[in-house]
Amino acid sequence: MKKEKVRRYLRRADDYMEEIERKMKSIDGTLFFILLGMENFYRQEDCYEVGMMESVRDYMDMLRTGDMAKLHKVLDKLREV
Repeated sequence: MKKEKVRRYLRRADDYMEEIERKMKSIDGTLFFILLGMENFYRQEDCYEVGMMESVRDYMDMLRTGDMAKLHKVLDKLREV
C-alpha cells in the first residue's frame, strides 16, 4: 500500500516539474521579447530597466539549470527506492 502511494506521489511530482519547466520556458521567451522592446524603446542597451530584466532572466536560467536539475536527481533517487 505504501509503495503505491509513493509511486502516485512521484508521478504527480513529475507532472508538476514538467509544468513548472514549461512555464519557466514560456516566461523566458516572454522576457526575451520584452528586453528587445525595451532596448528599442529606450534606444540604449545599458539602461537600468533593461539591466533589471536581464537579471531576472539570468536568475530564472540559474533556477532552471541548477535547482530544477537537483530536484530531478532527488526524484530519480526516490524512484530507485
